Amino acid sequence: MINSDIVHDMAGRPVDCSGPVWRMNTPGAPIELDWGTIAALPTSILEAAQMYVRHKIPLWAPPTIGGLFYMYKLLSECRSFEQDGGALTCATFEELRADGRAGGPELTRYRAWYDWAATLELPGFDRSVSGALNLLRIGTNPQGRPARKKDPELGPLSDTERQELFEKALDAPDEDLPLMERVAVLLGTALGANAGPMSLLQVQDFSMRSSGNTAYHLLEVPRHKKGFERERADFRTRPIERRWAPYLERLIAQNRARADEIYLEATGHPRPEQVAVPLFMREAIRTDLEPAMAEYSLHITGNDYTALLRRAANRLKVKSRHGGTLRLNARRLRSTVATNLIADGKSLQVVADALDHSSTRYVANYEFADHRMVESLDARIGDIMEGVAGGFLGTLTEASSEVTRQRAPSSRIGFVDQAEEGAKDLGNCGSGETCELAPPLACYTCRKFEPWIEAPHRRLLEQLTAERARRAEAHMHPRIIAVQDRAIRAVAEVVEKIEQNRSAKEPSGQ
Repeated sequence: MINSDIVHDMAGRPVDCSGPVWRMNTPGAPIELDWGTIAALPTSILEAAQMYVRHKIPLWAPPTIGGLFYMYKLLSECRSFEQDGGALTCATFEELRADGRAGGPELTRYRAWYDWAATLELPGFDRSVSGALNLLRIGTNPQGRPARKKDPELGPLSDTERQELFEKALDAPDEDLPLMERVAVLLGTALGANAGPMSLLQVQDFSMRSSGNTAYHLLEVPRHKKGFERERADFRTRPIERRWAPYLERLIAQNRARADEIYLEATGHPRPEQVAVPLFMREAIRTDLEPAMAEYSLHITGNDYTALLRRAANRLKVKSRHGGTLRLNARRLRSTVATNLIADGKSLQVVADALDHSSTRYVANYEFADHRMVESLDARIGDIMEGVAGGFLGTLTEASSEVTRQRAPSSRIGFVDQAEEGAKDLGNCGSGETCELAPPLACYTCRKFEPWIEAPHRRLLEQLTAERARRAEAHMHPRIIAVQDRAIRAVAEVVEKIEQNRSAKEPSGQ
């Protein structure tokens, strides 16, 4: 006998639709349809919603079903149907449209549901209203809400932010940065994958292959939002840099050794073969999964992956361009990867492939949102830039006065002279406090910097200008070419001031 209360989803997994809460089969955060939360809907409308969800469960992925239910929650807060005898009219749609939380996806789902219900002649739905709704144009952002990427704290990382994050993640000692957080940052920075696929990674997805004397480290990244019946149904192969692949290997070995212990401690039974060993693993098995999703008992969720990134940024004390703690998530890293590829002049096809987009039309969103936001950026950070635009702000000193100024050797600021392959001192930091800014470039625009007159500032200036020229020759984006221009101006001012001092001390007539 077939149980009509059990509906099978796209993957053939059962969904129990008999009670007031329907739980979807998902490896991520739980998706629960609690019909009691939208009890304000008229009975006929609520029944039509349930019928439509049952109809769509075999056809749509669980997150899309969750999005449909979110639309119903917004609809339950509308009041126009109370005035229309419990029927949904064009006024209901307009009320929903006026809700700032309802965007293009919610409105499109509402219209499709209405058309389906009107075709079946369900109570509360009218074919004439359906026809009118089908004539309406629904934009992707009908309320004109600003794109999140126009906020510098939410959009792509600057070149300095990205470099600091990546280098600190590579160099931090183990006691300062847990291995899983380190790998999360390195993978996120390099691949730009969404949080969902990152949380689905399993230890067998990593491999090493050889060609001749060259070894290649590869990672199979699960694809999503491609209409596959199951998660982890298809993968994109991504190369992993050799210099940090050992961190990935260490994490895999650690997880393989720990997975059986975690499962045994939690259940008293050995870990079944169907329970996978993930790359990013929890310290306790999940109890909120449906039985059909037991494979993911040790997996973290996409939200957990985002939390890993945030904790890592806090531990590493990575500073944002405004001086505060860097706000980090997978979306920002993804946007950063796209932005840098575009800035480096890569074709739209290359960018789309790197992001695993099915079409190049989605790439334009990154280009417009990230590189054509000059006005909004200037409006937001104009005051900050104005405060440091004056270039060099410190005080010229002599190395011989270090003791007189009570500066310890540890206060010295230096740089690596690439031509002579050696470290050279440039001056002292007069702050006496811990500073998270990256020396020596940030020092030249700091009032506490005390550059030595006899230090090789000109060598640093030549090095910076040569690097800028190389970025220009590589046809990088103008903003990336100019990323160090403030520092170049400040170093140039120091060189100029030193020359002026020397000229003033020279006897006249010589």
